[in-house]
Amino acid sequence: MPRKKLKKILPTHEKIQAQRFLKVFGNFLDKRELWSLSRRKVVGGVLIGIFVACLPMPLQMVLSTLLAIYFNVNLPISFALIFISNPITMPPLFYFEYKLGNLILGNTNSVEFNFYSMYDNFEQIASSLWTGALVFGIFSSVVCAIFVNFFWIVSVKKQRRR
Repeated sequence: MPRKKLKKILPTHEKIQAQRFLKVFGNFLDKRELWSLSRRKVVGGVLIGIFVACLPMPLQMVLSTLLAIYFNVNLPISFALIFISNPITMPPLFYFEYKLGNLILGNTNSVEFNFYSMYDNFEQIASSLWTGALVFGIFSSVVCAIFVNFFWIVSVKKQRRR
């Protein structure tokens, strides 16, 4: 059953509360819904985690935690999935999002990537990057949530047949 597998791999309540950045949330982390391993709570955590991982911003942990608390979804899932964007995956991810944003906004003149041109064209780079990040984040989080929901249902049906 997916619940048993998730309990083995997810960080515990104590490990997440020990995070330095999350101490500001205090008693909000004691809500039972944040630790629930129901299908809906996990799918919601996947939506938030993947979406926040695609955003080009610092302190993704804080945003992911805030959104999980606000929407009452599984906090460990949303927290763990933000690490999809790490120092190795960020450059190709952000470059793809920048190109996607250029395509959506219709920016045909590409910016040469060096310090001076990036400083001079910051508005175009930022608007393209954030547009691409929002579109890609929404698309990828919805696709991943649909996949997790489908996988969960199939897994439970298979378990019940046994």
